[in-house]
Amino acid sequence: MDKYFDFFNKYNDYYMEIAKDQFQKLHIHRKIEHSKRVYKIAVEVARKLELNEEEIRLVGIASLFHDIGRLPQFFQYNTYKDSKICDHSLLGIQVLEQEKILDDLSSDEKRMILEIIRLHDYKELPSDLPKKLYDYVSIVRDADKIDWMYSMVNIIPKLSEKDQAVFYSNKENKNFISKKVVESILNNQVISKKDMDTIDELRAAAMGWVTSFIKCPPSYEIIKRENLIQKTFNLMGDTKEKQVIFDYVRIWINRL
Repeated sequence: MDKYFDFFNKYNDYYMEIAKDQFQKLHIHRKIEHSKRVYKIAVEVARKLELNEEEIRLVGIASLFHDIGRLPQFFQYNTYKDSKICDHSLLGIQVLEQEKILDDLSSDEKRMILEIIRLHDYKELPSDLPKKLYDYVSIVRDADKIDWMYSMVNIIPKLSEKDQAVFYSNKENKNFISKKVVESILNNQVISKKDMDTIDELRAAAMGWVTSFIKCPPSYEIIKRENLIQKTFNLMGDTKEKQVIFDYVRIWINRL
């Protein structure tokens, strides 16, 4: 993995050096640290699933580079909101192809890693994925969401209101959760970003990932260990909707 970490660090250092201001430096650095944590979580999950060393290495590379497209994205647009103009997953694949950092791998390994990166932020995975690809991308997706929750409860509250807004995609800071969001979570459905208007809806959706998005048993163990459901609940405004969601998710995860 040394070669990939060397590239990762040099690429990150470059964007930290050319960042236009402290605002960019903060959020580029935040994404760098996110990727490091996702790598550690993904490797932990892969080991607990008893993958072999080659499989763990493949998952590790994909998790380390899963958000590499976020750096040029934020440098150019000052946002992490994907659009038709800039999809961070596709941009990350473009970066890795241009830099040829994966060219020493077999064609199958390289294809697998690029597919994991392409799919890691999908709302739902295609039903026809080969089992190995499904398993690998599920690990990286789980790790990504776990760290989103971890960041939300442990890191983001320490930032300024302006900087928190970047994390929450400038959603309205309002203690409101719609009936549609509640029903989606109670039906174990992943909620579309377009159906969330408030920060508390984003937080509710994060709790709902436990029943709809997270796939690997060791991932649930990490969520429990870090007490992420309770900590997310504690951030939210005092509404009956959040209590309904919390009770449902807590019962669901405690059964596992």
